[in-house]
Amino acid sequence: MMQRQTQRTVVDGVDFDRVFKFPLIFTAIASSMQPARLFIGFVMVIVLMATGRVWDSLAPTLDVPLGSTGEISVLAQQRQVAIAQSGTVLGNTAPDDVQTWTIEDAQSHLLIAWAEHERSGSVSIKDQGEFEKLYLLLESVRPLGPFESSATFVSSKWNSIVDAALNLDAVVSWQGVVAIVWELPQLLWNAGHHWFISVYGLILLLVMSVGGGSIARMQATGHARGDRLSIKSAVQFSTQRWRASLLALTSPGMLVAAVSVGLVLFGLFLFNVPVLNLVGSILYGVALVFGFLIAIIAIGYSICWPLLIPAVAVENCEGGESVQRSFAYMFARPLHLLGYLVVLVVGLVLGFILVRLLATMTLDFTANLVDAWSFNESLGNAGAIQTDGIPVVGLVWYESAAGGLVTLWETVVHDFMIGWLFSGFFSASVMVYLLMRYACDRQDTHDIWWDGMIVGTSVAEP
Repeated sequence: MMQRQTQRTVVDGVDFDRVFKFPLIFTAIASSMQPARLFIGFVMVIVLMATGRVWDSLAPTLDVPLGSTGEISVLAQQRQVAIAQSGTVLGNTAPDDVQTWTIEDAQSHLLIAWAEHERSGSVSIKDQGEFEKLYLLLESVRPLGPFESSATFVSSKWNSIVDAALNLDAVVSWQGVVAIVWELPQLLWNAGHHWFISVYGLILLLVMSVGGGSIARMQATGHARGDRLSIKSAVQFSTQRWRASLLALTSPGMLVAAVSVGLVLFGLFLFNVPVLNLVGSILYGVALVFGFLIAIIAIGYSICWPLLIPAVAVENCEGGESVQRSFAYMFARPLHLLGYLVVLVVGLVLGFILVRLLATMTLDFTANLVDAWSFNESLGNAGAIQTDGIPVVGLVWYESAAGGLVTLWETVVHDFMIGWLFSGFFSASVMVYLLMRYACDRQDTHDIWWDGMIVGTSVAEP
């Protein structure tokens, strides 16, 4: 009886870079901290903040903060009580016009009263506690404009995403993402700020098209050839392609809006007339098809939108082609895309923790060292760790002016930290797009569009 020969195969090694490509997303997170990309992200934050503050100065405030479950009547009563308490703080007699005060008037009166009380020299721990408690109460019920309320909502949800990720709670992290992307526009619309959604939303999309397109192009060229694209070259590329990027971001929404209007008109004309309602009921199956189309586009857009601007930056394609490519990749490899998006969120969370740590240490070390031999209150509110945010009062003019300038510089550091989120997101999104393209088309991630190629392809011009 013959013995069976046994063959053994010896594997010298595994090229993990070719087998497991998702670490490229973490590599993009690391490269997003390059100064040029941080500067573009910083400019994006400045533009959005400035525009939002201008809007809040002109628009009416929200009756109830976004995401709050409180009743309007209860919040209005809390405001009245807080204003009344500020008028009689520290044993003072309430002014005659206290009934007409706003929250801002009450805060100003409270700060003036506390400054006068400090100058009297009879400050006790009880008085200080009363002042701080009342100031924080006024701040908690202060009416917010649509931009400030939106920024507060996004900040709260982003912090919940970070905390949940650190606790390995994927459900809460996903809920935070849905709240920012899906719930926030609905809350603003239901609050009656339709113009804010339309106008400021357009400004946001333009900023993302130009700024995000610049960062995406930097990441694409850096990955493809190791080139560090200058800010000027990146911005020049994105400004030339801003229409394509804007169309990529808006065309799915415009299609959904058009189909939705069609369904509304369908119901208006065919279900309000006694005989035509029978025709409408027969054609209701067609309406269901269009409703299904809306659902598919809405779900696809919510998943694919991180790929839209990277597609323009990588392929130099038009907006419609960007949407087609992104949706095709989603339908072809849905689990791949979901996995890469999870890695993107994890990378953003870890990167933000590092950036926030660096910003906090920078602000605190600087404030503590500079203030070590400083004998005035110019640095009274300096540093990243603010326990309550209560302003320092009773300063002379030069202390107040110096403190304001210090706060301005610290705001720059804070805005750079927020700007990194744009840099990290668009840099990582480029790698998600390239990895999805590789998974679906087997096209190398280093192949991108360059000058001299046919637009939307990797083929050289004849």
